[in-house]
Amino acid sequence: MEKLTANHRTLLRDGFQYGSYIFALFAIGWLLVILYLNRYPSLLAMAFLSFTFGLQHAFDIDHITTIDNITRKLINDGKNTHGVGFFFSLGHSLVVILMATVTIFFVGWSKQRLPHLQQIGATFGPIVSGTVLILLGTFNLIILIQTGREFRQLRHGKESAPADQMSSRTLRVFHWALHFIDHSWQTLIVGFLFGLGFDTATQISVLATSAVATSNGVPWVAVLAFPLLFTAGMCFMDTCDGLFMSTAYGWLFSSPFQKIYYNIVLTGLSVITAFFVGGVEFIQAFGRQLNFNSDLVRWCASLIFRCWDFYWWFCSPLPGPSP
Repeated sequence: MEKLTANHRTLLRDGFQYGSYIFALFAIGWLLVILYLNRYPSLLAMAFLSFTFGLQHAFDIDHITTIDNITRKLINDGKNTHGVGFFFSLGHSLVVILMATVTIFFVGWSKQRLPHLQQIGATFGPIVSGTVLILLGTFNLIILIQTGREFRQLRHGKESAPADQMSSRTLRVFHWALHFIDHSWQTLIVGFLFGLGFDTATQISVLATSAVATSNGVPWVAVLAFPLLFTAGMCFMDTCDGLFMSTAYGWLFSSPFQKIYYNIVLTGLSVITAFFVGGVEFIQAFGRQLNFNSDLVRWCASLIFRCWDFYWWFCSPLPGPSP
């Protein structure tokens, strides 16, 4: 059996570390449910729904696209990317946990304010996620242009400029916007900003579930299980996505030609997806606010990304010919 490389050992170590955190959230959530299950049998169904809401929410295309683009950005910078999915999801979940806590202790107020929060989030959330996606798409577009030049140089038998030198010359323009994302843990901030948009049905459902349970007299300790299980489910899928993309890119980039070929294909897909999703979210947000009624606004408003979510998660990275 071949010895594990340093990258493999790092992957196993990081995967075990993040997996332990997720398992702890999962175990604490279910422990709280089990402690009160005899008195409140309905907790079982609510807890299961909260966990599946988290699993489902991780497949939102803005999650997948953002994790993919940030992973590519950090790989281009030579950084460890194993925690991108975990920290993005954790930051996103912090909003749900905080709001669920407010819901538990101020149930009357929160039940009246949930529709208002959803209305605010329907505008603020798409603007934040759209801005981040457009910035990431622009960043990766610059990488795509420089990679195309490198590919043409290799085809003509010329030495290409080192990646770090090319980055320092070409990517300087947009480093000011993304310079703070130098490590995986900093994606927690991005995830938190994404979570502030309460336009997502799964987030509202978890808060509504917490409100209903509290109204029916369920102890607040037991109700805390719902946001914890939601967090565990979402962190699990987002962490798997981040680890998968990190591993796939590391394997695909093992040879110069293979690295450039897949970089062009995958970066091109990332750019298209980031611009498309970001643009649609901008149109949806401003179309609602300004009451535009054009065909484009109606078409964007009718888009449901659920089918795109699973397609992008399973089809990236794509296979290609061997060099």
